[in-house]
Amino acid sequence: YNPELLKSLLTESAELGLLGMDIPEKYGGLELDKITTAIVAEGLVKDPSFAVTWSVQTGIGSLPLIWFGTDEQKEKYLPKIATGELICAYGLTEPSSGSDATEAKTTATLTDDGKHYILNGEKVFITNGGWADIYTVFAKVDGEKFTAFIVERDTPGFTQGPEYDKMGMRGSSTTPLIFQDAK
Repeated sequence: YNPELLKSLLTESAELGLLGMDIPEKYGGLELDKITTAIVAEGLVKDPSFAVTWSVQTGIGSLPLIWFGTDEQKEKYLPKIATGELICAYGLTEPSSGSDATEAKTTATLTDDGKHYILNGEKVFITNGGWADIYTVFAKVDGEKFTAFIVERDTPGFTQGPEYDKMGMRGSSTTPLIFQDAK
C-alpha cells in the first residue's frame, strides 16, 4: 500500500478528466455517459488496486453528491473531487450487517438545537478509508430512518482504524471507520 503513488495516479487521472467523467460540467466535470465511464473502468482493471480506488472516487464516493446533494454541497465538493483535491470514500458495511445494509447499527441523533446530527457506530472494509477527505456515511436516524451523511475527515469524534492487511488489491486503502459522538 503506497498512498503517495495512488494520490499521484489520481492527480494524473484528474488532469486527463477521468475523475470528473460523471460530474456535471458546471462543477468542473465532463458529464459523460455511462458507456464511456465503463470503457475507462475496463481499461483501468489491469491494476485492480488502482481501479478500485478510482471507482470509489468516481462512483460510490461522488455519485451520491451528484444525484442527491444540495446545490451548496455540489458547489463545495464536486469541483475538488474532479481535480483530485478531495478523495472520496463510502461507508455502508458494518461488522454485523453486510449484504443487508438496512440492518446497520450506526445511529444519527439530532442535537437539541436541531442543527447537527451526532453519529455513533462503526463501518468496516471501507475503500479509500485511510486517506479520504470526505465520506458518504449511512446511519439510522431515530433507529429507523436510513439515510446518508457527508462526513469530513477532520470531524471531531470520527477516526479511521488501521489498514487491513489484504490478500488482494493490496495497493488500495481499506480501513474501518469509527464514530464516537461525531458531529
